[in-house]
Amino acid sequence: MKLFQQTGRRGRRRLGVTLVAALAVAGWTGGTATARVQRPASTADRSKTLIATLPQEPASWNYWEVGANALRVPTFYNVQETLVEDKPDGSIVPMLAESWTISDDGLTYTFKIRTAKFHDGSDLDSADVVYSMKKNAESPLSKLSAPHQNVASVTAVDARTVQIVLKQPSASFLKELGNSAGYVVPDKFLEEHDAKKEMIGTGPYVFSDYKPDTSLTLKRFDGYWGTKPFFETIDWRFVDDETAALNGLLAGEYDFVTSVLAEGIERVATFSKDTKFKVLFESAGEVSYLWLNTTKKEFQDQRVRQAIAHAINRDEAIAVYDGYADPTCLMVVPYAEPYNSDYCPYTYDPEKSKALLKEAGYENLEIDYPFANVASHPFTMEVLTQQLGAVGIKVKSRSQELTTWLDKTWAQGDYGMSEIRDSANILQYGCKGGREPLGKSHPLCVKEFEDKLAVADSNTDPQKYQAAMSDLVKTFADLAWVTVISAPKVPQIMRANLDGIQEVRINNAVDVRSAHWTG
Repeated sequence: MKLFQQTGRRGRRRLGVTLVAALAVAGWTGGTATARVQRPASTADRSKTLIATLPQEPASWNYWEVGANALRVPTFYNVQETLVEDKPDGSIVPMLAESWTISDDGLTYTFKIRTAKFHDGSDLDSADVVYSMKKNAESPLSKLSAPHQNVASVTAVDARTVQIVLKQPSASFLKELGNSAGYVVPDKFLEEHDAKKEMIGTGPYVFSDYKPDTSLTLKRFDGYWGTKPFFETIDWRFVDDETAALNGLLAGEYDFVTSVLAEGIERVATFSKDTKFKVLFESAGEVSYLWLNTTKKEFQDQRVRQAIAHAINRDEAIAVYDGYADPTCLMVVPYAEPYNSDYCPYTYDPEKSKALLKEAGYENLEIDYPFANVASHPFTMEVLTQQLGAVGIKVKSRSQELTTWLDKTWAQGDYGMSEIRDSANILQYGCKGGREPLGKSHPLCVKEFEDKLAVADSNTDPQKYQAAMSDLVKTFADLAWVTVISAPKVPQIMRANLDGIQEVRINNAVDVRSAHWTG
């Protein structure tokens, strides 16, 4: 095992050169990232200010149309709140709905809406909730819209009561209302405001000052309905150079590096041994996977898809995370779901891969592979390119800035294959859910999967639900349109006296509501 890790590190150093080159081509040099740094006052002068770095900046702040994790990381639960709250232990507790009841047939949910204010000073009422739920159902993002496809009606019973009626019972619906599907904004927000540049929520922090390419400042909301947070100001800095971020942490410029995803991974062990800092590992809230374009003729042959899956050596691929990841073949998010297992229909077998390609008549297969030139994606691209090349598949990679990748690759479908790390669960990967590769930009519908998807969530009996979900993720793996690689555990590095940061991120968010200094 030690030998493997050492080999992985040497490989990453070589890959790191490629990453630097890719960022330079995109105009993201280390110098540029360092130039963005704003040197703050000393730590003694900012006792009620938390300064944290973010590795990515969203293309805009319109939660309704931007699916990038970069939007939710600093704002979810901090600025924008949901109807209910999902807790790290899996429980569901009140948030903007202070209570609810579910009818005996599991179809009717009645929510009592709490007294709260939005950041613009307006009062929260049932009209805001009805508007938000209906708009979420119309979103092009499956994280918002997919759970609402089972909704028959949303009605304001009175000013503080909302009733949602489902078409069929759902084991996951309430939990989804504590995720993106449960976002609540003021009535007519998307029509009357520029959602690309502002957010109006009910959370403990106000979306205060956004400086493109530099920072996002959140200010504590005096009118917050809940417990007042410790920090008065949260200063999120966009620093895409991990070396600059970690050096800034060492120098006292930053208090918290929220994610170490790329070239900084080799320094995690050193920070772990330094008593001035502590490292928390986010518990596998995402999976890394490659997926294939469903409109390409060559991929219609399942043998070709299986050959690609058999070419992937997961143990080698997770070396880019310095071992801070679990290899997996299943689309299970979060990784700790009880229906997870070690099921893997297409284990690493390069000889089998070659045989399948020959049998299918695609011994000289070429695949177009655009990749996002941020975080771990350039590293993963090189590993996948090498592994596929070893079985005779020529990969033609294309480096893209994140905003371009999200538009051209993710949304418009201009790719042969690509790779992503994402937190969407299996219920969002159907034709109606709109996730790649069974929906969104490609119209593939697989009856076997869709039939199982249609009934899996309707099992409100816990044991039947777990069994149905287990069968669903196995069926998805069998199809081989997606090859799941790993469940990364993202290092979060901070000052040793910073407490209250969760190891389990709900909806990818860095929840700072309970963050505070100790000692």
